[in-house]
Amino acid sequence: MRITATLTLLLLTAFTSVTFALGSPPAPPNQLTFIVANMERAQAAVNIPNHVKRDYKLGRPNASAAESEVIADVDFRAPGNYTVEQHSGSNMGPQIVKRVLAREVGIAVSSDKSRSAAVTHENYLFSFLGEARLNGQSYYLLGLEPKRKQSELISGQAWVDKQSFLIRRIDGTIKSPSMWVKKIHTQLDFDFDPSQRMWVLSNMEAVADVRFLGARKLTSHVINYEATSVVAHNTAPPRIARKTGRATSAAALLSK
Repeated sequence: MRITATLTLLLLTAFTSVTFALGSPPAPPNQLTFIVANMERAQAAVNIPNHVKRDYKLGRPNASAAESEVIADVDFRAPGNYTVEQHSGSNMGPQIVKRVLAREVGIAVSSDKSRSAAVTHENYLFSFLGEARLNGQSYYLLGLEPKRKQSELISGQAWVDKQSFLIRRIDGTIKSPSMWVKKIHTQLDFDFDPSQRMWVLSNMEAVADVRFLGARKLTSHVINYEATSVVAHNTAPPRIARKTGRATSAAALLSK
């Protein structure tokens, strides 16, 4: 839910096993409107962490070990800041992560940029694709078609929780920001912490097919996040989002 130059444009692979509900009828226009309106309302009502600590890994898609690993701390409060706390392996990892975070923080502290990257009717044309199961739970499955060519917007699908109407997963492709990148595929997973009404982007996977170098994959997951003055440590991968409904903030990492 903003990468830059060549290799910096690594995005998520969608290795998802989703089972579509057999015989799911198309949603009538009023039902699709109902789902989208509630989704936007739900996104606007939740909070996002002030600080997030993430672990990033960079490597080839099917390699058993990463070429580079980076741990970074991100502060989303204006004016925004990020710090690479440690890294191992290739220096390419820190370079890419810094570009990703500079882009993400820039969007996070700008209400205009956040609004232009949000999963809302202002930025997308939605379609109802039926229902899909994910981790044993049934979700509304919406098609996403960007209304304009913008590197933060994803063409693909969104899994919407039937009770909370928050997005659980986004899977698709984004506009390539460079002639050096032939294809970019992304997958974003989100979690909701009801105790703090915190919507968190837990996992990101980005795979880019880079000319002359082949495919590269950048993944990240949340180690912990801070809500106001309390740090919540997560044993299971969390998920992030912004009060403006920025379910695509990770997608923005994948552009530029």
